[in-house]
Amino acid sequence: MRMQPTLAIIIPCLNEEGALPLLLKELEGVLTQVKEQCLIVIVDDGSTDATIHRAQAFHPGAPNVSIEVIALPYPMGHQEAIYQGLLFASGSTAQRFVVMDGDGEDDPAAILAMLAQPSGIVFVARGKRAESSGFQLGYALYRLLFRLVSGRSISFGNYSLIDRRVLGAVLDQSFIHYAAFLSKQRAPTSIVKSDRRRRLEGVSKMGLDDLGMHAFKSLIEYSDRLLALFLKAFLYLSVVFLLSVLTIVGIKLFTQLAIPGWASNLSATMFNSMLLCLGFFVMGLMLSKATQRRERAGQHLYKRIGRQA
Repeated sequence: MRMQPTLAIIIPCLNEEGALPLLLKELEGVLTQVKEQCLIVIVDDGSTDATIHRAQAFHPGAPNVSIEVIALPYPMGHQEAIYQGLLFASGSTAQRFVVMDGDGEDDPAAILAMLAQPSGIVFVARGKRAESSGFQLGYALYRLLFRLVSGRSISFGNYSLIDRRVLGAVLDQSFIHYAAFLSKQRAPTSIVKSDRRRRLEGVSKMGLDDLGMHAFKSLIEYSDRLLALFLKAFLYLSVVFLLSVLTIVGIKLFTQLAIPGWASNLSATMFNSMLLCLGFFVMGLMLSKATQRRERAGQHLYKRIGRQA
C-alpha cells in the first residue's frame, strides 16, 4: 500500500555526493520521532558528481519515511530547485512542507520544534554561524540593508516550514528569493532558533560574491518599497531644486548680491541627482514588472528518477 504522507521535506542539491548521504541518515533519525508519514523529496539541480546516484541508493529503514528523487535538466539555481521540489510535493497528500539545504548546515533537529508550531509559516532563525568573520560581517550588512529597505528584519534563510495554504501562494506567484517572499505573506508566522552548522562534508559554496547576489535577490522581492524610496528621493530633490532655482532667480532680479559659482554647480548637481533617482525608479519599475509573473508557473521542469533496487 502506497504511503500517504502528511509532511514533505524538500532538499535541493547541487554536487552534494559527500554530504547528502550523511544528511539523509541524520534526517531519518529525526523523522522517526515524528508521529506522521514523511516524504523526502530530493531535487538534483543538475549535479555533475554522484549526488543523484547517492540519493537513489539511500533506502530509509524507518516505516514512516519514504524518498522521491527528481532531477532538473540543467543547473537552474537554488531557488528554482526549491520551486520545482515544492511543485512536485504539492501532488502528494502532504499538508506541511519543509525546505532545507542538502549540505547539512541546516540542523534536522529543528524540524521537531517547527512541527510544534501551529503557524502557517515557521522560520528557522540563525543562531551561531560557522562562517568566517568577513562573511559574518557581510551578512550583518545585508541584514541591515534589508531592514532599511523592507522595514523588516531577516534573521532566517530558506530553512522553513509552510502549510498547504501558503504553498498555494508560493506556486501561484513569482519569487526569486524564497525566504524574502515568505516574509511578505500575510499568514500566521512563528520563529524557532537553531544554530547554523558547518557543512557535513566539503567546503562552503557561498562566498561574498554569492552573498551579494543573495542580498540583491532578496531586495527585488521588496522592489515596490525600493522603488518608493527612489520616488520619495526624486520628489524631495525636486522640491529642493525648485526652491533653489527660485532663490537664485530672486537674488538675481531683486538684489545686488553676487551669485557665487557654487550656486550654479549645486543646482546642476541636484538636477543630475534628480535624473539619477528618476532613472533608477524607471529601471526598477521595469525590473519589478518583469518579475511580477513567473513565466514557468506550474510547469514541471523536473524528471522523476526511479529508485535503485
